[in-house]
Amino acid sequence: MCPKLVKLCPNGLNICSKSHVQNEILFFSNSSDSYIIAIEFGTTFSGYAYSMTPREEEADPYIKYWGEEVGKETPKTPTCILFNEQEEFLKFGYEAKLVYGKMRGEEARKNFFFNCFKMSLYGKKATSDLTIKAANGRSMKALKVFTEALRYLKEDALKTISDHTSGRRFIASDFTWVLTVPAIWDPSAKQFMRKAATQAGIVTKGKEDKLVIALEPEAASVFCKTLPLSSLMYMLDTKAVINTENISLHLTLSGSQIKVEAGVQIKF
Repeated sequence: MCPKLVKLCPNGLNICSKSHVQNEILFFSNSSDSYIIAIEFGTTFSGYAYSMTPREEEADPYIKYWGEEVGKETPKTPTCILFNEQEEFLKFGYEAKLVYGKMRGEEARKNFFFNCFKMSLYGKKATSDLTIKAANGRSMKALKVFTEALRYLKEDALKTISDHTSGRRFIASDFTWVLTVPAIWDPSAKQFMRKAATQAGIVTKGKEDKLVIALEPEAASVFCKTLPLSSLMYMLDTKAVINTENISLHLTLSGSQIKVEAGVQIKF
């Protein structure tokens, strides 16, 4: 069965079912490539959207819905991942929570379950040797955890696109990938995410330009500028945007943070 997709309407939030999730998606209509996959690797939840429109046309993004296996239907899946005792990847998202929740005793103590692990990079020097603790107190290298999470999202995106394009086969290098990161992160953490994406096979040597590391507030600001005022008012339950001709104030209530960004547009 094909995973459910929802088309995101570029003209606002009033004609697409469940299109209120549009404010969570990045898409770049001015990209030099026509195939784009944007990953929102969030603190609490993660997901992706993709667009395959010709370069000269406006982006026409779709978002995958998650959770059918647990009776849910959400635009994101929990940012959690499960490894076995040999540090081999088992599950991600809802499935990881479901499988780990059924483990008991010794089995739960042997395996590695990481939940909301993204902020483990905040305020730290992110290196290849950095370790993070799982729910049971055991530690793994952070690079391994992030790499396998990104690998899962990459492979799931490619499979989803294949399922919805009559079985056409794509590889990662067919796409430009966009990965969002917090603006408050240290430069080493941003470089860490690029390294994890490379090890996950999202980009390969010589094609590093196929990965765009986008700052979350800047990406959100660019997106909001494409929306009509009616759509921005609809989004006030999670975001607020106040605009004058040259000044904008952007407020975000995310999974674990409240962020305020101000911007001034200068014309030369």
